[in-house]
Amino acid sequence: MSAARAKPHARAVFLRPPCWNRALLRLQGRETEPFLQGLLTNDVARLAPGGGASGAPRAQYAHLLNVQGRCLYDVILYRIHESSQEETHLLLECDAAALDSLQKHLKLYKIRRKVSITPCLDLSLWAVISKEPSEEVSHELQRHAGKAVVVTSDPRVDVMGWRLITSQGTDLLEIVPGSRIGDIKDYHRHRYKQGEKYLNCCKSE
Repeated sequence: MSAARAKPHARAVFLRPPCWNRALLRLQGRETEPFLQGLLTNDVARLAPGGGASGAPRAQYAHLLNVQGRCLYDVILYRIHESSQEETHLLLECDAAALDSLQKHLKLYKIRRKVSITPCLDLSLWAVISKEPSEEVSHELQRHAGKAVVVTSDPRVDVMGWRLITSQGTDLLEIVPGSRIGDIKDYHRHRYKQGEKYLNCCKSE
């Protein structure tokens, strides 16, 4: 096939469930932050309301511990509420195979805290992998952020692009025009190319 007829490269790759084995839990209530603060390896208070207006991250990577301090699950937290006056509202990303056991673990330690913990069946989680300079795709994502629930860079390593959370049925091509819907092989091919930089911090995927 000549260069003139060659199919143009997609601008980004979106990966989605069920091919991508990730799931979301919703944690909401005024005691959500102190509840998680005692169970996670990272400082939950660093997730600033508003998604980074002061330079703080929208998402945070952490490990969930048991009472002996053993790491049980690796997770990503996303802050949804926009100000400190609003009720705390977080999404927790985990391995889909661990969803039930992780939810039971959280409820075991919730006791009487004012926190609701529910699966997010109405949301879809996507990874966005750039095939052109990341600044251009980042600009498109931020420009269309209002069409998504969360748009943020991957909090683990920059080379893994962005995390995107949308309502079911959202047209992803409206968020990054010219992109294509990929599959799990695209994601694994990309992460293998990154070698140890990715594999050492993102083992559960």
